[in-house]
Amino acid sequence: MSIPLELEFVLVSSDYAMMNAVSAGVKKYGAKFLLVPTAQAARDCLKRRKIDGIFVDLEVPGALGLMEAIRKGTSNSKAVIFACVTAAKEYTSTLSAGANFLLRKPLHEDSVASHITIAKELLERERRRYFRHAVNVMVVLKDGEVEQHARVTNLSEGGMAVRTAKALRHSSVIDFAFDLRMGASVSGKGQVAWINAEGMAGIMLQTFHEKGREHLEAWLTAQEQLGFKKNAPGG
Repeated sequence: MSIPLELEFVLVSSDYAMMNAVSAGVKKYGAKFLLVPTAQAARDCLKRRKIDGIFVDLEVPGALGLMEAIRKGTSNSKAVIFACVTAAKEYTSTLSAGANFLLRKPLHEDSVASHITIAKELLERERRRYFRHAVNVMVVLKDGEVEQHARVTNLSEGGMAVRTAKALRHSSVIDFAFDLRMGASVSGKGQVAWINAEGMAGIMLQTFHEKGREHLEAWLTAQEQLGFKKNAPGG
């Protein structure tokens, strides 16, 4: 499987030359690219959107703290972090903070592209874990003694988005149960990762009952095969 074209990268830096190198490198894969100049701007950005890879300039104040926060977060904790360093003495602390790869500055387009190629397996694995397939199925959610019926709007190996009548509590652990169209039941426990004012919520799927995970993986595989057929020449 080639790297999906919809990959999205963020660069945390105010270095113009570095921006040009990373931008050119990621565009070789048809990927999206977003520049944020500060660690705080990056934190705000990562709260709002799912990112595949993050290039962090170690010269940005708070860079190490940013990487640690990403790893301790929810939606982007598995994102691939490319740390851009200037000296070997930064290696140990940078890796300890959560970096997957180290790039020496100044960066070059070819170096950026080659590191993305090396990271392909990690990027694709995480992409499959969270890539959401649109669905419209009923789900029963139970938070303690409070039970409600909701609607799943999209589903992945690692989570689902739901539309609820009663607002869920952020970070709460809930029970879920739903049936896929092919008749397989999926149930288990998940944690509420995000909520919004429109009655939507994101739930990370943490544990499954009985063959729930197998049923979900089989369904996802079937969806991917349908997608490949649709995108195939003449499909």
